[in-house]
Amino acid sequence: MTREQLEAFRHVPFLVWVKDAEWRYLWGNDKIAELAGEDVVGKLDGELVWKETAGALVAHDKAVFSSGTAGYMHERVEESLYGNASLSVCKWVEEFDGKPCVFGISFIIPEA
Repeated sequence: MTREQLEAFRHVPFLVWVKDAEWRYLWGNDKIAELAGEDVVGKLDGELVWKETAGALVAHDKAVFSSGTAGYMHERVEESLYGNASLSVCKWVEEFDGKPCVFGISFIIPEA
């Protein structure tokens, strides 16, 4: 997949992102930037507002990357733009800029 192909997801109401094998964001759409309160590109989860839950997010990335199989999970981020947020997430491995990367798409689960 290329950056140009991902632009179709720039304004969708879901969080969409790509991370490299060092877990750095290579691409993120407007919704994930909104959740983070800043552009995520070039950053690690530990450098973003949800750094307290970065370990769990990266553990899921690593599991999907090493297995090569899509993973479906719930994740929680602390201190996002929305406060604590629960997410329904799908992650998978695909090539981006010629290298295997972890792709993700998720949506925020409204709290009751």
